[in-house]
Amino acid sequence: MNFNFLFHPLLLLLSYQFSAQELTLKLSQHHNKEAVIVAVHGVRKDTLGTVSLDQNGIGTLTFKTKQPQTGLVNLTIKGKAYLSYDFVLSPTENPTLICDMEYVYAQNTKILNSPENDGLNRWFDNAAQYKQQIGLNQELSKLYKTEEPFLNKLETEKQRVEKLLQRLADTINQSTLFAGKYMQLKMAQEEKLANVWESNETKTIAKNFFTQIDLDALYVSSMWFAIINSCIEVYTKESLYFGTFGADVASNLKRIKNQQVYEDFIDAAISVTEKFSWNKDQDTIVAFIIKDNRIKNPTGKLQKIIEAHKLSDGKKAPDLLISNPFGINRKTTILKTSELHSKYSLLLFYQSDCGHCETAIEGLKVNYQDIVQKGIKIISIAGDTVQETYKKSASQFPWADAYCDLKGMNGINFKNYAVLGTPTMYILDSKGIILSKIATINEVLDFVKL
Repeated sequence: MNFNFLFHPLLLLLSYQFSAQELTLKLSQHHNKEAVIVAVHGVRKDTLGTVSLDQNGIGTLTFKTKQPQTGLVNLTIKGKAYLSYDFVLSPTENPTLICDMEYVYAQNTKILNSPENDGLNRWFDNAAQYKQQIGLNQELSKLYKTEEPFLNKLETEKQRVEKLLQRLADTINQSTLFAGKYMQLKMAQEEKLANVWESNETKTIAKNFFTQIDLDALYVSSMWFAIINSCIEVYTKESLYFGTFGADVASNLKRIKNQQVYEDFIDAAISVTEKFSWNKDQDTIVAFIIKDNRIKNPTGKLQKIIEAHKLSDGKKAPDLLISNPFGINRKTTILKTSELHSKYSLLLFYQSDCGHCETAIEGLKVNYQDIVQKGIKIISIAGDTVQETYKKSASQFPWADAYCDLKGMNGINFKNYAVLGTPTMYILDSKGIILSKIATINEVLDFVKL
């Protein structure tokens, strides 16, 4: 039996599997410098490695393990703050980046052995050229009267270029390269999201894009924040789609393959709901996370948010543990939320040095009589740690139920109510059932007007 015949293919296979991924740099104007390669992951930048360039400006970055996914990376030179160049790095490629000029940019840089960068640069240049031609055509059209024959020629040329642009878009959409996905995101950013706030039609286009977006590709594209931030306009209070953000986020989460992308998208979405006080959207997202069970052991902020979800509308509010840290008798008493003896109760968690809290408290003070007439009892719990600070602010409250254990945000009531930030407010009914979790004085006033 010819064992050599059996071993040769095996050796070839093993050498392929264990060959290291490499990136070679040839930057003749940056000899004896250090080049830094950074990957873009969501809003985070992760350094992949540093390349020491020799006297000829040549150096190689050898990765111990291949990069898990194709994405955009950034090249900088230490000590050269003006130099920043983006390109695609794929685990299936071993590219060589060549530039003989001091400034590294697309027009003077070659990247060999990289179909990804070949495609990206070619498509980007073609798209820019076609759009420039269409723009020039539109400007020329303004110079001629409607009856002039030259306008027909301009219209014919415009249609020709638009067909070329559409053909390019079709090629990009059919590509299996990351470069194709990058171009789709870039074109969507310029066309579908540029004027998202203008009308219901533009918001519908943006919403459809958001619910179909490839978040795994977006994560490594450097457009993560910009595109997600643009899509938020779809869901504002004045929008037709207000209140659907949580459902759309849950729909997106179902399609994400990469676990880190999954978790970072949750973090981004939760941050949005907190910023705009979209509590119902947050409840929808958290309910999906719990049911989906892809995060087995949530920690930190997410853990607290999941705990806070237990206090959603319709749930029984935890009893309040009231302690007196100021006098001799420091016994803790239990204030049962089912025995507050009022039609409604407003629980206010705040901090005296919090600007948003001051705004909320001032609103409560100004509208106190209307709030009382509605049958609402205000109970405030301070997250202060300094006695004088707490007493100075609480002495100005028109309500009597003002408490503080001087343990700050680590106080037992803050923990039981999973308070992540201040102000946080809960409206309870006479039986201690949560009717609403709110964060602004306007929401309180809306409830008073009901």
